[in-house]
Amino acid sequence: MSEQINKEEQNSKDSNQGFAAKFGKKKTFSSTQVDKNKVDEKIESKIDNVGEEQKSKKAVDPQKRALAQYIYLVRGVDAGRNAWYYVLVERLKVQLFLKALNDDIIHLEKYGKILYSAYGDEPPANVTQAIKDEYGIS
Repeated sequence: MSEQINKEEQNSKDSNQGFAAKFGKKKTFSSTQVDKNKVDEKIESKIDNVGEEQKSKKAVDPQKRALAQYIYLVRGVDAGRNAWYYVLVERLKVQLFLKALNDDIIHLEKYGKILYSAYGDEPPANVTQAIKDEYGIS
């Protein structure tokens, strides 16, 4: 009960005082001491972190990102040897390309651009990663 009375007395004292009396004693941002070196260090570290993130994650051209859905990995046999091809198929030729995959012989260059190719069963990891990075494939 006594706590409630003390609070009421404090509230009535506060209401009797003017604006300057109530808020004049509080420190403002400009009146507080700010260590400029600490602020500068924090800002620089944030800028450095953003720069590192941007370096590790390059921005992908939106047009290339849109083309990513037309990239196909084709495996086959060329001159009696296993081969693989990353092909960027033209949008209007996708259905023809998909049908042609069932044929014995296919000329990939008729359907689009061969991005990477080599002999072997699988493309190397660095080539696959290069395609993912360039076209923004997750």
